[in-house]
Amino acid sequence: MAMSSTPQNTENSFIKKLKASGRSLIVFYGSQTGTGEEFAGRIAKEGTRYRLKGMVADPEEYDMEDLIQMKDLPNSLAVFCLATYGEGDPTDNAMDFYEWLQNGEADLTGLKYAVFGLGNKTYEHYNEVAIYVDKRLEELGATRVVELGLGDDDANIEDDFITWKDMFWPTVCEHFGIEGAGEDVSIRQYKLTEHTDSVPERVYTGEVARLFSFINQRPPFDLKNPYLAPIKVNRELNKGGDRSCMHIEFDIEGSKIRYDV
Repeated sequence: MAMSSTPQNTENSFIKKLKASGRSLIVFYGSQTGTGEEFAGRIAKEGTRYRLKGMVADPEEYDMEDLIQMKDLPNSLAVFCLATYGEGDPTDNAMDFYEWLQNGEADLTGLKYAVFGLGNKTYEHYNEVAIYVDKRLEELGATRVVELGLGDDDANIEDDFITWKDMFWPTVCEHFGIEGAGEDVSIRQYKLTEHTDSVPERVYTGEVARLFSFINQRPPFDLKNPYLAPIKVNRELNKGGDRSCMHIEFDIEGSKIRYDV
């Protein structure tokens, strides 16, 4: 994969957005079910109380070669909340970034970073993506500010994240020589924009997590990534009276869903 040594400030440049908004913290997420994105948002929001204004970013939407320029921003930090999916694969939105790291030799000297992984120990390739990204960034010259954190969805990934985050902020503050504001700072998170022209491919239609997850279904399936199972049988068991009891059978063939009866 070809890489330029001087990335340009184009529309997909996160460096341009950071500079324009006076921010120095960027939190990327690789998320299939939405948990990684949620964790990224929490870190970015909390940055304000530590005088590190942050933004959340989908690596699929930005030119990741901009990481080369992060060193030019004072007290800048890149955080990666990355899930491992399927057989040790990155999530759909982190695939290009992952391949860029694998195939390129960018000089990331001066980049400060931290990585938190989201995985499940019941799978063979537990947190393989986060482990690789953490190691590869260091190989390319970046500086690890906080030790790699690993979350296990088979146990309690929320507790794992909180434990890591409780270590994250004191370590970041010590590294950059900053102190917390001592209070939560209220900042605007959303704005309402009326769109007069319809763009169907950008319209949210009820998916629990990412757009089109109901169309492009991929295992593993859970509460946040539900499998749309066809109904094979739907019949009434009661033959008369006011009571109703339905017998319903779902077709989960090919879903790899395991269940107990």
